Amino acid sequence: MNLMLPLIESFGISDIGTTRSNNEDIWAELPDDHLYVLADGMGGHLAGEVAAKESVLHLCDAFERFFRHHPHPSIPAVKSHLRQAFAEANTWIRSLAGQHPDLNGMGTTLCCLLILGKELIYAHIGDSRIYRFRNKLERLTNDHSLREELLAQGELTEQTAADFPHKNILTRALGISSTIEPDIQQTTIETGDIYFLCSDGLHDALSDRQIETILRQNPSIKEAAIELVEAAKKAGGTDNITILILKKT
Repeated sequence: MNLMLPLIESFGISDIGTTRSNNEDIWAELPDDHLYVLADGMGGHLAGEVAAKESVLHLCDAFERFFRHHPHPSIPAVKSHLRQAFAEANTWIRSLAGQHPDLNGMGTTLCCLLILGKELIYAHIGDSRIYRFRNKLERLTNDHSLREELLAQGELTEQTAADFPHKNILTRALGISSTIEPDIQQTTIETGDIYFLCSDGLHDALSDRQIETILRQNPSIKEAAIELVEAAKKAGGTDNITILILKKT
């Protein structure tokens, strides 16, 4: 992609957590294209790992091809291609699950962000989140989960939601339905902005206030990411914990 790209510092880390035997999270980046991707798989045995890996590979491959043929893409074109790439990844995961009985029922979250000049385009499906830290911490995405829907409907409060037993039931994800609806949005990026993608192993273990405190105390995004993962583990984080963080310098 032959655009005048901003200077971006990035760092990713993934930890198996305190009790899991395998890691179903995966992250990837295309630094030359400023594309950053994270997925959190689900399914028996190794199915979750397969779903997450395949979705991330598919999205990265789709945009490598896209930028080769469209070196100066418009924002509407990028959004359209994002929607198409999510749909094709969903079809591919469902096809694999149909071909291999041991992968039956697999699925994954998928979130990504892409920087085009001064604009940042981001998309997600599932409960992996995208945050921005600009003077304060802001969550840019809403979880596609039963808990989030019940909160929005007023059937749960913030207090009761913390102990909701079905908090990890997803209402949208890749692989669980023949049709999907990712959320795709955009915002303007500013110098000094920090953005990060994370799996629920991080945000289930730490509150937004705890995350913001660690970001404020660590000017280095690498040190902040490492401390966030360690804090999630100390807080009893039993799930895989993954964060992909970047800063516009």
